[in-house]
Amino acid sequence: MNVNYKKEIKVFQIIVLVLLMIWYGLFFVQKVDLTTADLGRHLKNGELVLQGNFEVLKTNFYSYTEPNFQTVNHHWGSGVIFYFIWKLFGFTGLSFFYFIVSLIIFYLFFRIAQKESNFKITLLVSLLLIPLIADRREIRPEIFSYLFIALFFWILWHWRQGRLNDKWLFILPLLEVFWVNTHIYFVFGPALVGLFWIERLINKFKIQFLDHDPMFSKKFDLVLVLTGLATLLNPFGLKGLLYLFNIFKNYGYRIVENQSVWFLKNWGLKNPNLTLFEISFIVLVLSFIILLIKNRSKFSFRYFCLAVVFSAMAWLAIRNFVIFGFFALPIITYNIRNIGRNWTILNSLGVQFLTVVLGLVIFLISFFVYYEKLPLQKVRFGFGLMPGNNQSAQFFKDQNIQGPIFNNYDIGGFLIFHLFPKERVFVDNRPEAYPASFFKEEYVPMQEDEEVWKKLESFYKFNIIFFYRYDFTPWAQHFLIKRLDDPTWVPVFVDNFTIIFLKNISENQEIIKKYKIPKEYFRIISPK
Repeated sequence: MNVNYKKEIKVFQIIVLVLLMIWYGLFFVQKVDLTTADLGRHLKNGELVLQGNFEVLKTNFYSYTEPNFQTVNHHWGSGVIFYFIWKLFGFTGLSFFYFIVSLIIFYLFFRIAQKESNFKITLLVSLLLIPLIADRREIRPEIFSYLFIALFFWILWHWRQGRLNDKWLFILPLLEVFWVNTHIYFVFGPALVGLFWIERLINKFKIQFLDHDPMFSKKFDLVLVLTGLATLLNPFGLKGLLYLFNIFKNYGYRIVENQSVWFLKNWGLKNPNLTLFEISFIVLVLSFIILLIKNRSKFSFRYFCLAVVFSAMAWLAIRNFVIFGFFALPIITYNIRNIGRNWTILNSLGVQFLTVVLGLVIFLISFFVYYEKLPLQKVRFGFGLMPGNNQSAQFFKDQNIQGPIFNNYDIGGFLIFHLFPKERVFVDNRPEAYPASFFKEEYVPMQEDEEVWKKLESFYKFNIIFFYRYDFTPWAQHFLIKRLDDPTWVPVFVDNFTIIFLKNISENQEIIKKYKIPKEYFRIISPK
């Protein structure tokens, strides 16, 4: 193969990789809907922490219903970073930051996968997995877990291959200090180091053991210890370290992202990623089976452990589709590459043409299946906030409306961002920050049962109902319909995101007379 031909191949691969990253990045070029995002609360967390208010770290803090309920703000560092970026560059800069970091993470995993196999295999597997690893597009603290797990894996993998010296390992404990304060998945830092350490023990018993193998550096033992100790460097110490294992002990509200694949399929959720995950999982399993049959000596204990852990996590909670997809990429490509010992056939023009055709087929199928999920509409495409996203909060402020507020779960972070500390919320989107009994005995029953509503309405003395309009939980829709028929509550604001009711009392009559929305304005569609 001459030099010019190699250069042409290299240029072609760069162009294809750029196009691939554009396809992946397209999923993330969407404007923020702050009314349902956790982002508003994270920004407020960052603001308060930088002001020296550390109560936000250990109590519910934002609600008037459970202000002293003890919790662990395990992602407080993410809020500080988000707030800092937002103050400098606004929501446009924040969403662009999220977009860039997402591309970096994808690139790191792609490059490892390419080194484990070749460009053609990695390209095809990436095209299959991209909609899955782009599943979580909202600006969330978990982006830091994806970034740190990519950096950990990149450093450990390259060090294991002898491409990095021991000094690089000492970056890992430093990264872990940031990780433990930005997202709850920080445990995967020492877990990854520990997995490579266990692999070292296994290699000690192999006949082909080499004394110069970098895995047997004593510095690696020290890095494992330091990375483990770094998990204690958070405001809560051991409690913060163990919080991952305790968070679901008090979780009184069921949210979709924490449900299993089986539950959601039986529930009838229409999400193509449920099917794509099952296909990807089957491909992953088959790659291991065929590898064991064809070339057992290349079976990777490390990749098998990662496949088992992240597959199980994804089956049990769909929020883990992303992390499963990232690791499935290098694992599947490694297995496919090692199924056969001689892959020179891949360099033939016929196979290269077939790769292009197959790649286009996978892309076109993905494009048409996920077309509705792509932010191609003008109102969604781009960076920053969706148009008119803050109008309801501005209406609240302009009319000088007073609480207490009854709000739904989804919109809590939005209200915290705009109204705290003047107003506190009834609830926000943190099930772990409220007693499980609060959701089971108050929040849900008061929307389902009019007697419970009247009792708690009298107890809390609500003056305003502030709801996200598209809360499609059965209790929320039932509740909103009931309020339209309730003369004691009057709708005074509605837009593409929210609806506001005011209590029909003398103190609110000036606003009600000016902004009352007739019942005829609303169209109620009964379920079939």
